Amino acid sequence: MSNQTQTPAGGAAAPPARSRWAGGAPPFPGARPAALGTLATVVSLAILVALGEATGHLLMIAPLAATAMIICSTPALPPAQPRGVVLGQLGSGVLGLVAVAVFGHSLWVAAVAAGLSVAVMLLLRAVHAPAAATAVLAVLQDPAPVRFLVLLAVGSVVLVLVGLIASRLGVIGKYPSYWW
Repeated sequence: MSNQTQTPAGGAAAPPARSRWAGGAPPFPGARPAALGTLATVVSLAILVALGEATGHLLMIAPLAATAMIICSTPALPPAQPRGVVLGQLGSGVLGLVAVAVFGHSLWVAAVAAGLSVAVMLLLRAVHAPAAATAVLAVLQDPAPVRFLVLLAVGSVVLVLVGLIASRLGVIGKYPSYWW
């Protein structure tokens, strides 16, 4: 047996086998899309901060920062779609509030609530990873329930609307891929 590469009929050499670890990352989208997606994320979060400052209510929470990034950098993926954003966030927020009401404040309760939020999101067909952190936030901070859910809904809808506007302006890719 020789060390030469076997060539299929037709003479073209087969490409070398790739390691499962090599080349798995998606390609860099390019400088312009990266810069515009970043700008759209910053603008989204600045809008939440401005609305929070104007109303005296905190709208920019960590899970919504992750949501803004997902919408503005990967607008075609299922977690970026309005259903996932709104139902995922609200479902996980409700779960966190119920968990703290039943079991109290603890890191253990927060961990279980985050884990159970996956089931809630799967049942709602609204998987949105940052929403697991929303369940944790609800357990650890024990916010006023109605106020928390209203502000969470407003923040989620604002991010969806900013994504829609950014898409229409050509700043990010087509968004949304589907509404509900």
